Amino acid sequence: ATFEAFIGVRDEKATAQLKLFGDNLQVLEQNLPMDDTYKSKDIIAAPIRVVQLLFNAGDVKGPQTIAFNLPNDERIVKDRGTAMVILKNVSEAKFKQILNPIADACIAKEQHELVDFESFFTHTICHECCHGIGPHTITLPDGRKSTVRLELQDLHSALEEAKADIVGLWALNFLIKKHLLPTSLEKSMYVSFLAGCFRSVRFGLEEAHGKGQALQFNWLLEKEAFVFHPNETFSVNFDKVEEAVESLSRTILTIQAKGDKEGASLLLQKYCTMTKPLKVALQKLESIHVPVDIAPIFPVAKTLLE
Repeated sequence: ATFEAFIGVRDEKATAQLKLFGDNLQVLEQNLPMDDTYKSKDIIAAPIRVVQLLFNAGDVKGPQTIAFNLPNDERIVKDRGTAMVILKNVSEAKFKQILNPIADACIAKEQHELVDFESFFTHTICHECCHGIGPHTITLPDGRKSTVRLELQDLHSALEEAKADIVGLWALNFLIKKHLLPTSLEKSMYVSFLAGCFRSVRFGLEEAHGKGQALQFNWLLEKEAFVFHPNETFSVNFDKVEEAVESLSRTILTIQAKGDKEGASLLLQKYCTMTKPLKVALQKLESIHVPVDIAPIFPVAKTLLE
């Protein structure tokens, strides 16, 4: 077994702004784009805490996480819910050092200004919240009780990451329509998400986040919600993106609710591939040396240790 540790300073102001998400988890669950029979009536709101990271150690020296929502055990999630921590300064560093250069290289000029930190950070929060909704403990067609993780086995992680991402986008749109989030996010959340696709896929299609991101990107491209232009840049088709996001959300949620491993396998096989548009974007980022990830330096910890 391996362990990891994070030390941070609580950001009370940013945390207070996020109460909205915890307060509306049950409302989001009730309105998820899937059959009502699969919906839970007792979602427990996840405590959300925003922190400024001072130090991390242990099994954290690979891809740098910007948030975590734990535990992963469905039995505990069902009875006690989850707790969520968002690392705001890590998010800011990734946006500045990685997402901005990606947007410069890959996003069509007319939509470039729609890539912003507020949208990126708000979707990160919504992603973590959406791990807590949707199917976890399920009833199989033969009446047996099980969990999504148990039924989908090795496919669970990639599909769960894709679910949290795409349902997170659906949820942002839902909250905007309910006037609970500003309409300024309406377009920027989709374009910021598009730029973020290239960031996550660069971790590789063997890794759960990379697989999940490739699935979403290729689905949205196929549905013409994302457009690949002759000059090798990308844009969002705002007339088609809402429907495409909802259809993928419904597909993934239904597979999870049924514990349908075959359906999960077919979905990932079809869409979790390095398509030509993805390859073009990644080669472009490689050629201009956009970093894959950040490597945090912890000056406060260093000072204390000295």
